[in-house]
Amino acid sequence: MKKTLIVAAALSAFAIPTHAAPNETPYALSAVHADFQAELERTARLPGEVGAAAGVTADLMAPHNAAQERLVLPLLGWADTVASGREAKMPDLPDRTRIEAELSQLYDRDVDLVTALVELYAAADEAGDAETARLAERMIWHQTSDVEVLYPAALFVEAAMRSATTDD
Repeated sequence: MKKTLIVAAALSAFAIPTHAAPNETPYALSAVHADFQAELERTARLPGEVGAAAGVTADLMAPHNAAQERLVLPLLGWADTVASGREAKMPDLPDRTRIEAELSQLYDRDVDLVTALVELYAAADEAGDAETARLAERMIWHQTSDVEVLYPAALFVEAAMRSATTDD
C-alpha cells in the first residue's frame, strides 16, 4: 500500500507543471519541508533524548521554513519565467537590502537548526536509532544546500527580475 501511494504521488507530481507559478514556493521545496517537519514531529513523540532532541529541532524548523517560504523560495518560483525571457508582470520586489537582511537572519537560523540536527544525530547514534540518525543527516544536507544553493539562486533571480523591470 505504501509503495502504491508513493508511486501515485510521484506520478501526480509529474502531471502538474514542473515549475512553480510565479511568486509561489516551488512544490518540491515546500513538500520536502512538510515531509521533514512531519518526520521530526513523529520522532519527537519518542521517549528519551532522541524524542527531546527531535522536539527541539521541530520547534526550530517550523518557523524557519515559514520564513523561507514567505520570502526566499517564492523568488525561485520566478526562475523559469526569468530564465526563459517570457513576458510577465513582475511583482513589487522588496528592497534588496531587506532581502539580504532577511537572508542573514535565515542563515543564523540555519546555523541554529544544523546545531540542533547534529545534536539529534548524536542522540540517535548513541541510542542505536539508525533511521533517526539518517533523517538528521539528510536534513543537515538539505539545510546546507539552502545556504549554498537556494539563497544565492534566489538573489540571482531577484537581480534578474529587477533588471527586467528596469529594462522596460
